[in-house]
Amino acid sequence: MATGVGAAFYTANVRPGDSVVVIGCGGVGLNVLQGAAICGASTIIAVDTNPAKMRIAQEFGATHALLSNDNTIAEIRALTGGRGADHAFEAVGLPKLQEMALAAARPGGNVILAGLSPMGSATNLPGSIITREEKSVKGSYYGSVDSQRDFPLLVDLYAAGKLKLDELVTQEYSLEEINEAFETMMTGSVARGVIVF
Repeated sequence: MATGVGAAFYTANVRPGDSVVVIGCGGVGLNVLQGAAICGASTIIAVDTNPAKMRIAQEFGATHALLSNDNTIAEIRALTGGRGADHAFEAVGLPKLQEMALAAARPGGNVILAGLSPMGSATNLPGSIITREEKSVKGSYYGSVDSQRDFPLLVDLYAAGKLKLDELVTQEYSLEEINEAFETMMTGSVARGVIVF
């Protein structure tokens, strides 16, 4: 939870009225969505390849939900007045999605890499585009959260009903079902699975 919410709060510093696109609506992406909503973003676009994630994304604050396809960048621009998003978050850790986030950000916008890429992978983020369009690329490790400073705020937001944690758990497993839980996690068919023992 802290990784996604913190990415919106602290790494990107989303402000009221900002536009946000979140690429990848797993656990991290859903929390970026709700973090952006709490910050007051006016346009919050969720992008994923899984149709089941579209409804869940809207429950977590997305104002628009797009199935990723060849027209996704054009759709994002159409939803943001032709410019692109103020903040484009990549929440999976895949180089091709990081490149999509760069394309989705407006000139002068922020690209936030909140998904952890595999060691040794490489991303093509063209310096000429970053320079000419003055885009900023930032890494976000655990949402730039300082646990002593930020956890009390997150607990208060949860207690006030503004931060959805219970709703993240879409499947519970017994310890004997750990392999099934891992397989389900890898397919992305649940928001968050929890092993209860």
